Amino acid sequence: MGALAILPQPLCPSALPVGQLVSKTSKLAPSTLEDRDYDDIGTRWYKDVILYNTASGRFVESLGGTHLVQKTLDKGTEAGTIEAEEQRVRLLKDPSAALKKVLQAEEAKQWLKENAEAGFVVATREVTNASYRRARLVDVGNGNWEVVREVGGEGKDGKRRDSGLDVQTNSKSDIVGVVVRKVVVEGGEARLGGEMAAEFWN
Repeated sequence: MGALAILPQPLCPSALPVGQLVSKTSKLAPSTLEDRDYDDIGTRWYKDVILYNTASGRFVESLGGTHLVQKTLDKGTEAGTIEAEEQRVRLLKDPSAALKKVLQAEEAKQWLKENAEAGFVVATREVTNASYRRARLVDVGNGNWEVVREVGGEGKDGKRRDSGLDVQTNSKSDIVGVVVRKVVVEGGEARLGGEMAAEFWN
């Protein structure tokens, strides 16, 4: 499994269960998967440096839990951080077997017929009590920029602004990352293809 793609905006866990079938226009939660089909890997404390679109507020890239980055920001992009008390990555033990199991349900079979460009959620990252804040990149030389979390203060234009990012999930836990694999249908049989970006939530 590759790295988890950052979601454009965090979602509450019920909106994005592992095993969900997804398309641009529709989402279908699994009805046939059980606890034994999943693995959960948890750690205390989570930090991620993100880049987000200034105009839309949508997250566009995850840089990982670093405090130094080797890139300048594109116009219209700002840095931010996600910090949380804990994280849990939930993944399917056997994604191919899980897809077959999900498609045993008539509703899922019908859904797949109606949604040609479909993906299958094989993993998610859930964070607890997360805080989302703006950050500044400070040039420290040698092509490195230090990530400094804002505590409230001035924006680039000198005006005061809130240091928090506008994230409203109304949930103690948020889904911030996802791995989606393409569902390929050939000869009436569905199988998993390669990993896809988090485009279904744009």
